[in-house]
Amino acid sequence: MTVESLMKTELWRAFERRARRERKQPAALLARLLREYLEISDDVRLNEEMRRDARRSRHAEADAVRLVKEHRAAKRGHAA
Repeated sequence: MTVESLMKTELWRAFERRARRERKQPAALLARLLREYLEISDDVRLNEEMRRDARRSRHAEADAVRLVKEHRAAKRGHAA
C-alpha cells in the first residue's frame, strides 16, 4: 500500500476526522505516531536482546541483581 492509496481509504478519513477533532493536523499527528512506533520497536528489540543474553548467561535474575549490587558496592569502596 502506498501513502497515496492509504489517503483514499476510509481508515485515513477516520484518522483525519479524529485528528481534527483533537485539533491536530493529520500529517503532524501521523509523523508523531511514526516516531513513537520507531522508538517503541527499538525498545522492544533491545529488550528481546537483553532477555536472550540473560538466558545465555545462565544466571538467575536474583543472581544478576546480586552481582550488580556487589559491583556497585565495590565501585563505591574504590571511590572512597
